[in-house]
Amino acid sequence: MVTWFYLTVLVISVIMTGSILVKNRKVDNAFILFGVLLTVNSAGQYMLSVSETVESAVWANKIMYVGGSYLPFVVFLVVTRLCNIKVNRYFKWFLMGYATLVFALVMTIGHTDWYYKSVELVQEDGFSYLIKEYGPLRILYPVMMVMYSVMLLFFIGYAVKKRKEIPTQTVVTMSFLCAAVSLTYIVERVIGTKVSYLPVGFLIGMILLMRYFDRINMYDMSANILSSIEKLQEYGYIVIDNKGRYISANDNVKKLFPEVKNWIIDKPVPVSEDCLYQNVIRGLLRDDDDILTHRMITVGERYFLVDVRELKHGKKTSIGFLVEFIDRTSERNYYNAIEAYNTKLEKDVEEKTEHITYIKDMMVLGMAEMVENRDSNTGGHIKRTSEVVHIFAERLMECREQFGFSEEFLKLVIKAAPMHDLGKVAIDDAVLRKPGKYTDAEYAEMKRHSAEGARIVESILKGVEDDAFVEVAKNVAYYHHEKWNGFGYPTGKTGTDIPVEARIMALADVFDALVSKRCYKEAFSYDEAFHIIEEALGQHFDPDLGKVFMECRPELEAFYDKNK
Repeated sequence: MVTWFYLTVLVISVIMTGSILVKNRKVDNAFILFGVLLTVNSAGQYMLSVSETVESAVWANKIMYVGGSYLPFVVFLVVTRLCNIKVNRYFKWFLMGYATLVFALVMTIGHTDWYYKSVELVQEDGFSYLIKEYGPLRILYPVMMVMYSVMLLFFIGYAVKKRKEIPTQTVVTMSFLCAAVSLTYIVERVIGTKVSYLPVGFLIGMILLMRYFDRINMYDMSANILSSIEKLQEYGYIVIDNKGRYISANDNVKKLFPEVKNWIIDKPVPVSEDCLYQNVIRGLLRDDDDILTHRMITVGERYFLVDVRELKHGKKTSIGFLVEFIDRTSERNYYNAIEAYNTKLEKDVEEKTEHITYIKDMMVLGMAEMVENRDSNTGGHIKRTSEVVHIFAERLMECREQFGFSEEFLKLVIKAAPMHDLGKVAIDDAVLRKPGKYTDAEYAEMKRHSAEGARIVESILKGVEDDAFVEVAKNVAYYHHEKWNGFGYPTGKTGTDIPVEARIMALADVFDALVSKRCYKEAFSYDEAFHIIEEALGQHFDPDLGKVFMECRPELEAFYDKNK
């Protein structure tokens, strides 16, 4: 019966450890280690119960102590993790060293009398156990258990004191976890039973953690989000679960909405007349679809874009919401200033044509910089590609008769180059700032920027710049992702059907992407970049223009070397 008891505990611990790994892609290492050590401890107990010789029983006892020595340390890590307490690394090394010392002494059993002076194998009622005569250093193990019990009691007291910052469910789970382990060990020592129930105590702790695991992951998700945007001063975040209970918020939100400081973790968000509750939380709790879309709210003299996203975990449809506040005050003021300028300039367009043109140019460049500041992948891309086009155009001027270019046309291409990615201003932040590979839907969203760019260029420049420049700028924005072989976008044009200004821009755009470091790749060497360009002539790029571009290599390398 006892043997079956140990086997049952072993099987349950294996199943639970496996379920954590299968159910959750991102698991804290302490939880995994907890399950593994519990499994090893249970395996040792089972092996001891079926041992037929003293030697096999001693080895089973040593295997059991792998878990027995290190499990209290792992429980300590789990509890500090739940309480969000940072422990000095030297103290961690001390505890780890202490556990290792105990295990090392266990490994001397049968060779010295330091830990056990003697052992005797007894087989009774269908199972085996050891009768041990303790050595002088055996005292280290109960000292270790008492030390951990005291520390765990301290952490429970700390959690109760910090109940506004530590979720109530965390305190309850942690209390039961500590009680399950400590009380099991104490009862076992007092009774002096032949059967060890300590694995059951650890198993109960693991069951508690399993039940609480989704909640732990939600706090993890919140902490990871908040830490990742800590340096972005214009961002604020609040995390609320699907029952309307407050989980966490970053400092920016607490400064913006002081009432958040009085909210209690794991408690429902209190009803109030404050701006935050009335404009955001109330709609969220009522499952208002409008609040789940982009909307603007005004706080004092500042404007914020509010975006609500569902937080999902595993197969569950939803476990909560991430409310994002993005400061758009500067952009709103910028657009208001533009609107004011346009109203004023319309009154006397004839007299101030030159002034209007200057403002429009600055606005375009400003929008281009705004796009670049939003796009985490293209820092400096607009300025670099503009210079590449300038270098390329100077070489084309030398052979412009071959292509039928005029000097005026090439100057228009140079002037239009900074506008080629203006359409990204219309692309959602979630897509534009994504550091990894796009999904099909995200790629389709990103491809919209060429058409949006052409639309924006025309709306800004028409009636201000001459028609020739408007046409060149539109073509650069709209067609710079077309390919010579027709496999580009947005229209799939081929060969010379693609406007020549877009073919010029395509070479500059791709070259800069190759030789520049992005969040998803390192920069290619010049040899690799020019080899890729050369291989793509007649496929991606105009072969004749491409040959002239290859001749610009010395000037291009000098420019990039200077600006590294």
